[in-house]
Amino acid sequence: MKDLLKLSFFLAQGLLVLGTTTTRGPPKCNADNCYRALFPCPSPSAVSVAAAFCATITASGTTATNYPTRAANACGSTPDRYISACKCGPTCSSTTTTTAATATACPSATPSNGGLVYGDFECPAPSPPWTVQILDPSFSLSTTTSNSFTGNRSLRASLTGPSTCSGVCTNARIISPPLPITPNTDYKLTLATFFPNNANGGTSSTGFIGVQINWRAGLTIDANDSPGRERWRFTQSPGWIGPPSFLDTVTFAPVSAYSASTSPPPLGILPGGGEFENGLGSWWTQQVPDPGATAGVVTLPLPGQVNPDYRFGSHAWRVVSPQKPNPANQEFLVSARLVSPTVSVIPGRKYLISFSTYFDAFGIGFVGLMVNNLAIYTRDPGDAGQGGIGWWGPNTVYWTAPENVSSAQLKFEAVMAEAGTMGVDAVVMVEVNPAAVTA
Repeated sequence: MKDLLKLSFFLAQGLLVLGTTTTRGPPKCNADNCYRALFPCPSPSAVSVAAAFCATITASGTTATNYPTRAANACGSTPDRYISACKCGPTCSSTTTTTAATATACPSATPSNGGLVYGDFECPAPSPPWTVQILDPSFSLSTTTSNSFTGNRSLRASLTGPSTCSGVCTNARIISPPLPITPNTDYKLTLATFFPNNANGGTSSTGFIGVQINWRAGLTIDANDSPGRERWRFTQSPGWIGPPSFLDTVTFAPVSAYSASTSPPPLGILPGGGEFENGLGSWWTQQVPDPGATAGVVTLPLPGQVNPDYRFGSHAWRVVSPQKPNPANQEFLVSARLVSPTVSVIPGRKYLISFSTYFDAFGIGFVGLMVNNLAIYTRDPGDAGQGGIGWWGPNTVYWTAPENVSSAQLKFEAVMAEAGTMGVDAVVMVEVNPAAVTA
């Protein structure tokens, strides 16, 4: 038996006052969406036209009147974006094909790979499949190429004039189509959000964005929630969550779709996903160099978990050391490792690695993340982002594939100094727009 569900993203009073006044220096090379639109490597003729255009443009832009049509949507009609892209110059060779961050133009309302709704907003308008409701005539919703997290577009919301709303009220909504769901089944919602500074340069909160599921209000995201403004924030939620002034990368899918034999999962490039609903499967492996420790996929919630309802699915990878580890039995103080399958990556591209960690005590050690055997990140129970012991804490890491590197393997290491329990779950790796401000 299946039920129907609707997602509703609502944007509250004054949330999206876009634009800041900043002092600009001389234009410099920014390989952003404008650059990729101006120099599309798969089209040598377009690159040739762009190179000829760049030869005519001046530093002040006074002669820049013949903007290439194919770049107009991404670059606009002001010269600075074009001057910046021209300063980069074409980097294509006759034997190299470069594409933008993975995107699908105007996909169907129902994506493949187990997902239930498409929310990367690659179409010029936010619908289909979304229904748009504008409740404040001074509010607008549109997709834009000026700032995106994945793909080339995101949803932008803005006030175009004085709001007709007073007090706390909803300016606009986007509503998903009815989604078929199975009762007593775990689902996961993902989204990326971005808040610019206020128009006057201030950072006082002027509103928020929230999410409703079947018209039941969940959490909200305020512009000043961590990590703050002027950067993209990626969120995985097992229940409710809220979006921003720029919204992107919305997926809604059963957690089991991230553990299925199909590849890729609803979001990302990890075969079999990173939810461990079917154990380690044939994709993940583990190493347990410390004979005093045990590791493996176990049922959730974990014993002592503070909020047993906050979980991604019903399984996670766990390491337990029943007593203080003997360093002589460990491998560089590592009690156990979780090793991902090797995935293909594109040199020079940026990737998000998102995952959750769990600790049952302070001072027991940390979880380290390595990519291709190089350490890039650590998380211990005392870190502010973890939220303390007995919690599943979110982690967001960005990694850029070095030149000539076309594959990647993740390793999560449980570096244990005392008796205790650590866990890893909800691992996602996805390519993001290289121009996205993430840190």
